[in-house]
Amino acid sequence: MALAALLSFAGLGTPSSASAATAATAAAAPGRGVPADGKVMMVMGQDSDTLSDYRADVLGRPELGAPAPGGVTLYTNLVLGGSPAPLAGLDGPVDWGAGTVDFARTMDEYPGAAVAVGLYLSDATSGCGNQPLRAIIGRNDDDVTSGSPNLITQYRAKVDEMINRFKSYDRDILLRIGYEFDGPWNCYSADFYKDAFRYIKGRIDALGATRVATVWQSAAWPVNTSTDHPEWGYIVTDPGHFDDWYPGDAYVDWVGLSAFYNSRSVQTQWGCGSRDTDPVGLQNRVLDFARTHGKPAMVAEAAPQGARTGAGTASCIFTNSPAPASGQAIWDGWHAGYFDWVNTNKDVIRAAAYINTDWDAQTQWQCSPGAQAGGPGCANGNWGDSRVQANATVLDNFVAEIKKPLWSTGSSGSTGSSPAGSSR
Repeated sequence: MALAALLSFAGLGTPSSASAATAATAAAAPGRGVPADGKVMMVMGQDSDTLSDYRADVLGRPELGAPAPGGVTLYTNLVLGGSPAPLAGLDGPVDWGAGTVDFARTMDEYPGAAVAVGLYLSDATSGCGNQPLRAIIGRNDDDVTSGSPNLITQYRAKVDEMINRFKSYDRDILLRIGYEFDGPWNCYSADFYKDAFRYIKGRIDALGATRVATVWQSAAWPVNTSTDHPEWGYIVTDPGHFDDWYPGDAYVDWVGLSAFYNSRSVQTQWGCGSRDTDPVGLQNRVLDFARTHGKPAMVAEAAPQGARTGAGTASCIFTNSPAPASGQAIWDGWHAGYFDWVNTNKDVIRAAAYINTDWDAQTQWQCSPGAQAGGPGCANGNWGDSRVQANATVLDNFVAEIKKPLWSTGSSGSTGSSPAGSSR
């Protein structure tokens, strides 16, 4: 979750595909960035400040014996004419209100770790014209063909610059192209999005960036939106919803999704909101889509939205109405369900992220007590504080969980290391 995104969702459940054994074999097939031996890559995020704090507060405590993550999450953008500038964070630190992003710093602190990169391609803040997508795919539209050099030339040059930069890192890059593609806050057109995804994948291959994997990440948001315009026509209750957005097996390396809710937490988090479909079932649909297409799944974004580990509270996500919750209650009410779900679906989930952030400390995500999500004082939703180190019980349980053999991680200690068993 970064830049202009408002809210994200996913649910929790068990596999529902007809042939679990066949699906497991297909999903476990080797691929770019996929951990070896059936393990699940542990990914931490989602900004350089958060990752530095985790390194100091958790990995820097030898008595915990916490393994370094196998991957880290950062964000950049490819939108000309706005702020931050295109490819923000690749040439130096930048902060758009969601924590500092500094690729060089984070890669130095986590040497060898894979980098899950959220690539923002939306012009939602300037009219939802899908100009970045239209320029990348080279449409013959006046606004992208005029000028010298025109926007098509400029955008395509930035695509190549980005890919060559990732190639130079010589580590696995999981590139989440237009992440949360079906989140209405991004207002992507499905056709433009698919074509842009295919173009970027083509350039990855043409430039020989063999360690750059493409991730097709759904928001799994359980609310339908208006069909008045194609860029807003997100009808998640339509059985063909994911097919409408899918670029094709030849272009997608990973199927991704966001997971801010699960079966243990959804009643608390959605208790003051409404939805058009079962949050649990929608998330399972994404996993089943990955199984059907023989793709590994990546839980690209996950955190106990509305909980505050430091303050010891939990809240519905649509209103900041905190109720007291002990560390164990926060763990049982969200974390335990998340890890149980990953374990249950380990046949297809091969990477799982955790956003270890004090959202309340970042201006983009602040939400005043009593404020309504999307309204004054809570413009981008009620997120809270998901830092595991902010509560001793949550921290102890978290470290115990990621020490289990299921996880592909780095070594113990404060310096980080190469992720275990990464497949190139």
